[in-house]
Amino acid sequence: MSFSGVLHKYASRRVAFEFNSTPSKKVVVFIGGLGDGLLTVPYVPKLAQELGSLGWSVIQIQFTSSFKGWGLTSLDQDVSEIKELVDYLKSTEGGSRERIVLFGHSTGSQDTMHYLLKFGDTIDAGVLQASVSDREFFGQAVDKETWNRLNSKAKELVDKGQKDEILPLEYAKVMSETPVTAYRWCSLALPGGDDDYFSSDIPDETLKTTFGRVKKPFLVAYSEQDQIVPAYVDKKKLLDRWQACSNTDFWSKNSGLVNGANHQIEQVQSQDQLLSMVREFLTEFQL
Repeated sequence: MSFSGVLHKYASRRVAFEFNSTPSKKVVVFIGGLGDGLLTVPYVPKLAQELGSLGWSVIQIQFTSSFKGWGLTSLDQDVSEIKELVDYLKSTEGGSRERIVLFGHSTGSQDTMHYLLKFGDTIDAGVLQASVSDREFFGQAVDKETWNRLNSKAKELVDKGQKDEILPLEYAKVMSETPVTAYRWCSLALPGGDDDYFSSDIPDETLKTTFGRVKKPFLVAYSEQDQIVPAYVDKKKLLDRWQACSNTDFWSKNSGLVNGANHQIEQVQSQDQLLSMVREFLTEFQL
């Protein structure tokens, strides 16, 4: 399968692919999750086609944490590189874009939330799709005793100032056969880690410092049958809590569950619902 478009070199050794040969002034920047890279999320070309008819381009970023690079990076590094792309897109060389929306899938939702909180004034809106808890997911991979032991050893390294040390193979096996630093392990696996935005046990007081501080419109499209989410999580109640802790001026009324959708939304009908949610979101806030 082939796709036509424009490959942008937005920084040294980093590129982004625009699914449109005629760039638009309005763009959605798609950010994949752990292990994702160009064209690994199945609905992105369909998203590009749908939004293209509305005058939007879809651009997928390729950055240091793409594919197997995520274990050696951080959200801070991710959003720094995303901002490089945003700055490029606003420049004459990048097309002088007038509207920019970030669209995060899975851990890309963490990037989107982190960006909204850190550089929110540089974009117009955000989409959180499959915004799951990596801590709750990876914690199911081993027994509780092993999980606690791995966490303890990783935290000890961070506390000793060795946060960039690559952990032994036992850790990589838990995290999808990916080399991981002590810092990124703790960020993903420990309560209150830098990546811990979406766990179901986060108290409302903390959610108000994340969801409640977002000052740009955002849409949450949570997969109803997401296999990454533990069975004990009530997805609807979780969304209700996030909404209650958010500013009503910015939480999209089109947020909700994507019916029948798994983590990557491989189901055609679910993809259609997601596209409808995104389309209505852009209209809702006159983006």
